[in-house]
Amino acid sequence: MAEIRMEHVSFSYEKGNYVLKDINIKAEGAESIGLIGANGIGKSTLMKMLVGLNQGFEGSVLVDGMPVEKNTLNEIRKKIGYVFQDSDNQLFLSTAYEDIAFGPKNYGFSDEEVARRVARALELTGITHLKDRQTYKMSGGEKKLVSIATILSMEPEIILMDEPSIALDPRNRRNLIHILNSFHQLKIIASHDLDMIWDTCERTILMADKRIICDGDTKEILSNRELMEENGLELPLRLMK
Repeated sequence: MAEIRMEHVSFSYEKGNYVLKDINIKAEGAESIGLIGANGIGKSTLMKMLVGLNQGFEGSVLVDGMPVEKNTLNEIRKKIGYVFQDSDNQLFLSTAYEDIAFGPKNYGFSDEEVARRVARALELTGITHLKDRQTYKMSGGEKKLVSIATILSMEPEIILMDEPSIALDPRNRRNLIHILNSFHQLKIIASHDLDMIWDTCERTILMADKRIICDGDTKEILSNRELMEENGLELPLRLMK
């Protein structure tokens, strides 16, 4: 069973100037967890720590019992798929097919297995028609879906997504929600799209002032107007009257 555990974790880009302070999270199994908070609160920083992109933290970060450190990163990155906020940081080959196939090829799967994984990822994201499209000719929304497909082709145990609905039109946003709800992996989704968090996550972690302010039932947290406004957020649109 997949598990992430963060215990008394603090992080700073500059010594003494903490971005995160005393973070404690346990996530396991097939949980779907929303990570919310105002701009610049440290959501992306936290998720990058889980895949070893932000090191030098204080405290303990474990993925399936393995500490996140230099000599474990290869194993940890086989377990975790991370969708970056900016798709241009994730796509670096000429076509969608090449980007989506890169991960499975890099881990030594056969050509037949690579083709199967790519076809499945393209189908899940509804972008089979983009298979041979050159990346630079894609819209922002198309790039986002290809970025998600690059992770799905790896079939990871844990999925981290940073603002996955950015640049998606309403139809593709609905498609994304359907995709997320079809996953049986452990998921952590950082987003300002609170209606999407409502639709996809049973649990929500609210961050503010470098810390976790609240961790619990999504609908209870997102419908608490006073709590949300105190921490620089508004209610989901569906609750605004």
